[in-house]
Amino acid sequence: MLLVLVVLGCAGGTRPGALGWSLGGEAHVFVASDRFARDFYRQLTGSRRLSDSLRRRPLVAVETRRARSATVLSASGAAPARLTLARFHAPQTCGYAGIVTELVLAFPPGSAAGRSTPRSHVAVVALLDAPPFAGGAGSLRPVLNRSAALDLVNRVVHRAESVATLLRPLVLDADQSADAGEVVSLGSRYGVGFRARFVTRAADTMLVTGVATTDLERNDVRWVVRPQRIRLTGGMIPRASAGVRYSVRGTVAGQGGGTLLLLDEITDVSARDSRATAVDPATRRVIAAQPLALRCP
Repeated sequence: MLLVLVVLGCAGGTRPGALGWSLGGEAHVFVASDRFARDFYRQLTGSRRLSDSLRRRPLVAVETRRARSATVLSASGAAPARLTLARFHAPQTCGYAGIVTELVLAFPPGSAAGRSTPRSHVAVVALLDAPPFAGGAGSLRPVLNRSAALDLVNRVVHRAESVATLLRPLVLDADQSADAGEVVSLGSRYGVGFRARFVTRAADTMLVTGVATTDLERNDVRWVVRPQRIRLTGGMIPRASAGVRYSVRGTVAGQGGGTLLLLDEITDVSARDSRATAVDPATRRVIAAQPLALRCP
């Protein structure tokens, strides 16, 4: 049975995937949603009293007796897995105001997944609404050296903003909040994220941020997140702004031989609204998302 029939069909607008990480022969993925948690707990136990249980103890674990399947995507490819355990974390225990459901997905030993089973301690995305499948990572563009990667970031940034002047030279650093960018290899292209400060003709300072895919010659730039322009005050995003900074964190394999981009969306003025996402760069569809500060004990 697919997980979607038990969980996502009850969860309304829940996305078809969940983000997490791998550990040995398992993947741990997380869904931050009270409704998801209540519906899934009821499907597993027949009880509607999850909130009562979590008031007595901060963690409720339920072993699954009925086979439920999913596909785990990583940089190694796509690997079928089965749900073995669901952990329900009480509100406020994972850096999130509501209930967090942790799904433990096991990779059967000697399964057809083979080399597509993820290594330990890497980012994964679990697809919960499609029949489980196995597949390799596919071919990726060669990794660029730092000089070539920085040149590609600069060329994409100047495509995003060709009138104003860069405030400072850019560096390659996914953790730097401004004057920086990053490059990751995709199937036949490269993914580029950037956060660049510019000085306008009116002597204002603005942050331009976005995510694109491109070829090495930059003749075909396609925006995954179109350039966002945010006027800065004292070098900071104003409190009243809804501006978001974008950073590319890596990739995992996608369906049909594609590749998903792992993005951070950082909201300076409201940290709780920042989130980690897995995005299909071809369609710009968000496959999975969770609060960026999510950390479960």
